[in-house]
Amino acid sequence: MKITEWGWAALGAALALLVLWAILGDVELVALALLLVSAVVVGWLTVRRSIVGVTVARRLHPALVSEGDSVTVELVTTTESKNVRYAVIEDEIKQLGSARFRVPSLTPGIAYSGVYDVSCHTRGIHEVGPTVVSKTDPFGFIRVGGPIGAVDRLVVYPRVERLTGLPTLRGADPSLQATRAESVRRGGEDFFSLREYQTGDDLRRVHWPTTARRDELMIRQFEAPWEPRALVVVDPRASSYANPEAFETAIRGAASTVHHLFRAGLGANLWAGGELTGLEENPYQAAMRALAVLQPLRSFDFGTAAGRLRVKGLGGTLVIVTGTPDAQVGSVIQHLTHHAGAVVLLTVSQRPVPGGFGHSGATIVSVRPGDEWARAWMRGMQWATAGVG
Repeated sequence: MKITEWGWAALGAALALLVLWAILGDVELVALALLLVSAVVVGWLTVRRSIVGVTVARRLHPALVSEGDSVTVELVTTTESKNVRYAVIEDEIKQLGSARFRVPSLTPGIAYSGVYDVSCHTRGIHEVGPTVVSKTDPFGFIRVGGPIGAVDRLVVYPRVERLTGLPTLRGADPSLQATRAESVRRGGEDFFSLREYQTGDDLRRVHWPTTARRDELMIRQFEAPWEPRALVVVDPRASSYANPEAFETAIRGAASTVHHLFRAGLGANLWAGGELTGLEENPYQAAMRALAVLQPLRSFDFGTAAGRLRVKGLGGTLVIVTGTPDAQVGSVIQHLTHHAGAVVLLTVSQRPVPGGFGHSGATIVSVRPGDEWARAWMRGMQWATAGVG
């Protein structure tokens, strides 16, 4: 229980009236001061009991959003005890926004729904709640209540641009060459196994009997002599980027590339100095979640860390995302190039990329901080295929 701003204002006004009475001697000032104090006391007697039996359920629509999108939050409040009068319901998404609802009375057996929208202008994993339910006296002088319900988490992915074009790859089987990865792997028609559906899979390969039995989409996987892979490497060093806007532009470039590769049917992994994604049940969500929370590192040896990275397989696409490329980026390219059939270097810099990187065999896609990636990517992929999907 606490006194609200209005309550403190009423008590302050009562004190001022008493001071004026002492100076002027007007009895009416005393009466008015006592009236204000009595109103605060009555308010305290009205709401002195804490709120019990109130429950709040929260729904997020959608639960996963991208930077720049809006999320709708629905709160459903019910009470099992007697009426809760003058209820105030407050909910907050940390760093994004909050909402406040006033309900004249919460009645047992009746669900009260409140909806508010929040613009997701910052990527990351944001805490939602807990919801604070309180009640006040009719004058708003006294409030009692506290947090109710669970704390949810809203995942805001980096903003994704639609990219066009993929590099030409040559797989392990020299008789096969493809410029667009297929959702169903090329090769023989020998049945290999069943696996869970992933973004980019061809729905024509769904095994419906198993899907119905397990209540989740299951894909028939066939043994194939050639399976392209892709690896997206993000340089997390703060020193590589001119400013925070440059780093955010790089994150959007990495997210757009991951989205583009999965949409094309490539199973892309992500590495940003920590664990290599791809072993989780949903590699796409794992990569996007890692990009959502990635922050620049002040002290990090990018070249040495990448030197300990062991990548299995040959012939895939290697995409390295950085700010202004330096010797460490060059060492990473040199270490990982022998695993790749194509290397793409995404840079965010206001300065020209050093000429040595162009001679390394990598295709360079460069933008300035805050610029869009789609047009620069399409120019860089002139030697690649046309659109995907």
